Amino acid sequence: MVTANLEVPLPEHSSPEMSEFFRSYRTYLKIEKNYSEHTLFAYLRDLKFFFEFCLKEEIDFLSIDVLDVRAYFADLKATKKLDKRTQSRKLSSLRTFYKFLFREEKIGANPILSVSFPKTKKKLPKNFNPIETEEILEYNNNEKPTALGKRDKAIVEILYSTGLRVFELVGAKLSDLNEELTSLKVMGKRKKERFVFIGDEARVALQEYLEERGNAKAEEIFLNQRGGKLTTRGIRYILAERRSLMGMEKPITPHKFRHTFATDLLNAGADIRAVQELLGHSSLSSTQVYLSVSQDRLKEVYRNAHPHAKK
Repeated sequence: MVTANLEVPLPEHSSPEMSEFFRSYRTYLKIEKNYSEHTLFAYLRDLKFFFEFCLKEEIDFLSIDVLDVRAYFADLKATKKLDKRTQSRKLSSLRTFYKFLFREEKIGANPILSVSFPKTKKKLPKNFNPIETEEILEYNNNEKPTALGKRDKAIVEILYSTGLRVFELVGAKLSDLNEELTSLKVMGKRKKERFVFIGDEARVALQEYLEERGNAKAEEIFLNQRGGKLTTRGIRYILAERRSLMGMEKPITPHKFRHTFATDLLNAGADIRAVQELLGHSSLSSTQVYLSVSQDRLKEVYRNAHPHAKK
């Protein structure tokens, strides 16, 4: 995850106008759009690349047309060999920038609106099957110190029980837990708060870890060996180590637990809008992708409902 102090530098020889709008656009994304640090960094980096192209080709970025935009993407494909998904994001970031300029009355029309996004195949989320999930949750590394072992156990249980994003997990604080350890308040994307619920097995694992954790000064729930806040990289390392020790071929990642959480809920008949709330999705379309991998539930509904589905 991108850290808060990571800045995107302007290209060399930037014009005063480039510098002015780069700064004001950054403020717009951070304050008004309330974008995460990761998205903010990606959009500003994309704008930097576009400004570099404009300087190289001696194009006024305030007077570009569709042909200039197409030339920019042709240059990107030739030099960086970007896939369609990355091209779409770069086009989206440019469209947002010129929408901002139009709103500020710096241009008469948004030149990006007539540029179509490259067609991409939507990737289906990959999840663990029930056997894999149980194997991961039940694995115990006896060689690890007790406190770290219980921490790792609590991490995988919480990831599966709540469907948290990895940055939400490392940012969770003790004060965000209720007294019974059955719910957790998290700060999601765009600083949107929501509550997630902790199942019995995850609650027991969390309780055992907290007893070992003691009275460490850090506010965060999950700590590293030195008693400081555990990072997203630390979480990924813990999961990669677990995979290696288990001899498992399929990668174990925080987001795969999130996919499994959503798919298992839908397979069990959960309402999709409830799953949307639990995941913290702002749009239902983001949650609907999980319906594509929820085949077991669909088959069950069909067999139980259709008169000729079974004898």
